[in-house]
Amino acid sequence: MGKTQIVTLRMPIDLKRRLEREAKYQGVSLNQLTNYLLNTQLTQIEAISALESRLSQKSIRELKPKVGRILDKIPGRNIPEWDLKES
Repeated sequence: MGKTQIVTLRMPIDLKRRLEREAKYQGVSLNQLTNYLLNTQLTQIEAISALESRLSQKSIRELKPKVGRILDKIPGRNIPEWDLKES
């Protein structure tokens, strides 16, 4: 394990109880569960931010043909008639 640092975190009592209950259910420490949850959530947020940053530099006009080419690679399937109609 790499270097660690102690952080004091204020949270609602109910959230702490929920975390403690889930940690006990999972058979891990509160610290392990909290680190796991923070890490996974932060990773998702970072991925979304990176994607938003890349997309913000593109226009819809640029993206439509690329998305179309991706969708064209999806094998054919029967599409229900109700899904073919435009609103």
